[in-house]
Amino acid sequence: MAQPRKTVPPPDPLSKKHTGHANHICELVRKRDMQKVANMVRDSKYICIICGRTAAKEENLCLPVEI
Repeated sequence: MAQPRKTVPPPDPLSKKHTGHANHICELVRKRDMQKVANMVRDSKYICIICGRTAAKEENLCLPVEI
């Protein structure tokens, strides 16, 4: 029988606030600033690989990739 893991994986560095996070869609949704979010997601070209949200500009996501 396999032994349980004795180590815990390191925390995701993006789980804490990081540079520019105040303007990321995930934070704006948390603050319920939906008008700002609506403007940012129009004509989306990027998707966040953490939360799956999309945005027109990569600077509005924590970990964006082009779609």
